[in-house]
Amino acid sequence: MMNPIDLQIQSNKSDGKYPPAELVERAKRLGLTTVAITDHDSVAGVREAMKKGEEVGVKVISGIEMSCNFLHHEFHLLGFGMDDADPALLSALALFQEDRVRRAEKMVENLNRDGFVITMKEVRIFAEGSVARPAIAEALLMHPENKSKLGGDAYDISTVIRKFLVEGKSAYVGREHVAMKDAIELLHNAGGVAVWSHPAIHLDRDAKKIEETLEALIGAGLDGVEAFHPDYSEDEVEFLNMFAGKYGILRTAGSDFHRDADTYHAGKNDGASELGGYNTYGFSIDDIVPKLEEAIQKRRSGEVAEPKTDG
Repeated sequence: MMNPIDLQIQSNKSDGKYPPAELVERAKRLGLTTVAITDHDSVAGVREAMKKGEEVGVKVISGIEMSCNFLHHEFHLLGFGMDDADPALLSALALFQEDRVRRAEKMVENLNRDGFVITMKEVRIFAEGSVARPAIAEALLMHPENKSKLGGDAYDISTVIRKFLVEGKSAYVGREHVAMKDAIELLHNAGGVAVWSHPAIHLDRDAKKIEETLEALIGAGLDGVEAFHPDYSEDEVEFLNMFAGKYGILRTAGSDFHRDADTYHAGKNDGASELGGYNTYGFSIDDIVPKLEEAIQKRRSGEVAEPKTDG
């Protein structure tokens, strides 16, 4: 299902395939009116996307997706409307990117140890922005010598990642993530708002656990939830929209698009194969962008409404 807004899109500045400007042009061709490029721990594509948006008539909201820790879980946090030149935000993101590089270097070392042919220089060829696992997978696939070790079914990025680069595999290396409260504060101080990314795929999809965590996150300053995502069931869309109303917080909607025929993310139940690709199950999304822009303006002006927490 194609929708006119898409507030979660990854470009080649992180682990997506296409440049920000190309994604905005695609959005225009598909009839989308508002998008956000939300690269992982990076705002490197924001200016490019905004410039192209002005040229082709697509509204582009500055965005980011940050990997965070909260209550001993890894969660993702979407930021919207922040100043992509904010010094404190850029300083923190530089540290996050350094950690990504260290992680990738260690995974390359582990792969070499396991007999694969791969170098960090080759990984960087496929990583224009954040160094992520898709770039490592592509570097492995470029070497015919790796074919026998990869196995007959590891013919694409998604399969290589699942077989060799996830938790529990010998080459895998974890990352240190910023505390969710600190990430929210970074976004707020940069004039942006903070939204919990795809909450329905966390915490075993348990609505009670998700609501309990949402209450705690609202206490930490969270502004909203991603209420629409391609992996959500109708029930999950319903309870996330209900929570948004109950607590007086923002709703957003995104495809989590990375690339065409994205078998890696689709296989993880995480991401559509086209922009605007999520199901609303009959819920209206008409007020999402106006309310988001209003919240961003209030944040920038210092006039921030407190969310309801009394149920």
